[in-house]
Amino acid sequence: MEARDRALRYLNARMCSVQQMRDYLRRKGHEDEEIEEAIRDLEEYRYLDDRRYAAAFMESGLEKGRGMLRIRRELKQKGVADEVIEEAAEALEDVPDEFDVAFAHAQAILAGVDTGKLEYAEREKWKARIARRLAGKGFSSDTIYRVIGRIM
Repeated sequence: MEARDRALRYLNARMCSVQQMRDYLRRKGHEDEEIEEAIRDLEEYRYLDDRRYAAAFMESGLEKGRGMLRIRRELKQKGVADEVIEEAAEALEDVPDEFDVAFAHAQAILAGVDTGKLEYAEREKWKARIARRLAGKGFSSDTIYRVIGRIM
């Protein structure tokens, strides 16, 4: 199968970055020259576009309640250039307040827990649990400390 045909089938299933496509075609055994030609063709027809991919990925990540640190880190891992990530972040229109999203996550973690009746050791355990969960979702340390300060 030609690299371009294989790439189109891959894109039919989901969007991807240029680097992800390059890696995919390499894993399938295509030569570098054939891969670069396929990528040029796909970029020319705008089937493959890191700017559009980064914007869609950011919107999706925010909808899932992820923090910008995690979204940026994942885009970087997918081979998207720093300047493209920054452009996509600046172009976002409806960015939810990070504190509000993180606070909602923390409230969900503490659902049914009466924080006023917790002893010191248990309170610290809950703080650590919230901090780990929020850090995993990609929220900044400042946001995590503010949330914990407010909720506890």
